[in-house]
Amino acid sequence: MALSRREFLACSASMIALPALVERPRHGVIELLDLAQDCRLRESITGYTAALSHTAASPSRSVLIVPAAGRISPPAQHRIVTALRAGDLVVLESAAGFADREDVTAQRQVLCDALRLRVLAPVPLWPRRSPYVDYYWPSRTMLRDFSWVTPLADNNADVIARADDLPVALRRQMGQGTLIFLGSPLGPALWAGDADARSWLAEALRS
Repeated sequence: MALSRREFLACSASMIALPALVERPRHGVIELLDLAQDCRLRESITGYTAALSHTAASPSRSVLIVPAAGRISPPAQHRIVTALRAGDLVVLESAAGFADREDVTAQRQVLCDALRLRVLAPVPLWPRRSPYVDYYWPSRTMLRDFSWVTPLADNNADVIARADDLPVALRRQMGQGTLIFLGSPLGPALWAGDADARSWLAEALRS
């Protein structure tokens, strides 16, 4: 399809305005929100970028992925809430276990106030009975995690994964949008090229 010079410049400007986009023609757009110094696991950003470049997932709506969040700043909070209000899918990955106490407290407050999501203080997973986090949505998947998790305070029907007996991930409708909260960081497994992690992400984005 031919574009006029004005149309080309308009499209280029809209792409530059967003931080990190992966376009899916005739479907949604996937955006990675880099929290800069508040992203506590830089390999998470790399992991999601690599996984999305290899997946054939084509979400039917726009997706916002927030990798490895420590403190969630007011601009980031606004972007998350705006995406949910627009009917988007938001994947929020907590890396509170790798943040300092002040940032953990700030994250928990934002999650409670802005997203009505109550989480507990981070918990180390080592030593433990099993090296796996058990996901049972969108399909049953076992993913390794030896580090820290941010457990959910509420043990309800929204829970989609557990580490031992701890609920560590959920999927919840929020207005027109959907929130997937990951209290066990998925990005490092994606960075390591874990096929099961990549398959889980692709399926979650399609669901």
